[in-house]
Amino acid sequence: MMKKYLLMLLVLLFSNHVISQEINHKSIIGKWKVVKVLKKVDIPNLQDIVKSFSTATFDFKENSDFKLTTADDSKLFSMVTAMTNSSKWKLNKNTFVVNVGNQSDGYNILKIIITEVNGKTIFHLSETELDLEVQKE
Repeated sequence: MMKKYLLMLLVLLFSNHVISQEINHKSIIGKWKVVKVLKKVDIPNLQDIVKSFSTATFDFKENSDFKLTTADDSKLFSMVTAMTNSSKWKLNKNTFVVNVGNQSDGYNILKIIITEVNGKTIFHLSETELDLEVQKE
């Protein structure tokens, strides 16, 4: 049992080291298209937003501007995009979290936790608990 925990700890430490080498401000810049929703939310009221996120594109500009678009817009998703219009993004290099917002709101509109699993980039949206597999365009 102890060996299993030790092995898990070593894997986590190694994967964190690998991630830290690849995720930085420069590597995030660009358009990221959602290719698959990995973890869905079982709340009926959020099904439309899940559908909208399944065709979403996250655009991280070099000047820190941020834009979120989708091919399948819903009323709830429109509210999210309205909140993120004219917002900026900022990467916390220690936690691999991208905070979206403005200085006035503490970059607190949207939090995206970025991980890499088996060579695939995953955006975890902490507000919705969605896990999105994304690919840079």
